[in-house]
Amino acid sequence: MRFRVLLIVSMLSSSAVLCDAQTAIEAPEVKPARQAGYPLATTRRTAINVLPFHRELDAAKLQKWLEISSRCTMAEFELFLSPLTADEQKLLEVIESKPAPIVNRLHFENLRDVLKQKALVSLQVEEEVKKDDLSHTTPAVENLLYGAFDAVFASVGPLNGSPRYGDVVIHLKDSVREHGWATPFSGMHFMYAIQHKDARKMQDMLAAGKSLPDSPYNPLHLGFNDRLHFSHYVVTEKYWNQMLAFQAILVYRNLDNSPASAEVKQRFAALLREENPQKFWNLFIPPRVKNATAVQEKENIPFGYLEGKFDDQISIDFFTSIQVPASKLAEVRSWPEAQPYLHLIQAKSADVP
Repeated sequence: MRFRVLLIVSMLSSSAVLCDAQTAIEAPEVKPARQAGYPLATTRRTAINVLPFHRELDAAKLQKWLEISSRCTMAEFELFLSPLTADEQKLLEVIESKPAPIVNRLHFENLRDVLKQKALVSLQVEEEVKKDDLSHTTPAVENLLYGAFDAVFASVGPLNGSPRYGDVVIHLKDSVREHGWATPFSGMHFMYAIQHKDARKMQDMLAAGKSLPDSPYNPLHLGFNDRLHFSHYVVTEKYWNQMLAFQAILVYRNLDNSPASAEVKQRFAALLREENPQKFWNLFIPPRVKNATAVQEKENIPFGYLEGKFDDQISIDFFTSIQVPASKLAEVRSWPEAQPYLHLIQAKSADVP
């Protein structure tokens, strides 16, 4: 009888805690400056226990959480993909000897500031320095999701990055990865393609100074469940190539018997034989074909992609080249800020968009 009473009291107490948690679960914690990923770690901490932990989630703990989360994700991939075929195992082996290209794209009008600051910097830092209108491409939706305003971004995989982020191509040293983490896609893509929310409308609301709806039942809400889901995509630098290989394996396994899929299968087979890193990554993520047909798009489907995120800034010391439109090369090389870096500044190849 005493056990039953204790059990009922315990259940009532737990219910009260859970009810309180439902109202508090969306409440944002005070966020340290310039720590991208903080909202994700906070959400995961809440997910394992609704009671407050009363310990600061500092930079060191955030970094350890990123590493733990990444290890868990990779272990789950290994479990759910196993057993691997001989070709799939071979891809895991050959990709490790070919560091993935790490590339930042930016608008030409922002390049001079990068040279002045001797670094790529986050939107938060830009606003502190300039305090005027910026053509930065970081959406507020992504900031709410995982703290994107505190991050500098780079693509991991494409040889020349994505042209939609600007016409200047900055190639980075492989060692920059030691300062970053990544996800398989942007936060905006996650919101509309994975969560099936109108990310553009959400962004427009935030840009107009409005808040997103508080109710989790509203299709334009962004909150706990979105962050919890996105947190499972975290990949730290140690696993970037392995994650790209896992993505390729999933693409390969989901091909059908169409002629387009046959082309992709041939490309997969070519990856296993290709020794030249540049050619390898060109096969892994083919250059976009302008005005491509639906069939061409299926034939050129990327095998994988990661968006790298770096806290606060990336020093110019990590740049290996700054490629600008050929028509702008003379102008850039004339800037006083460019003089220490003329060895990095090049004309962008005509075949690079």
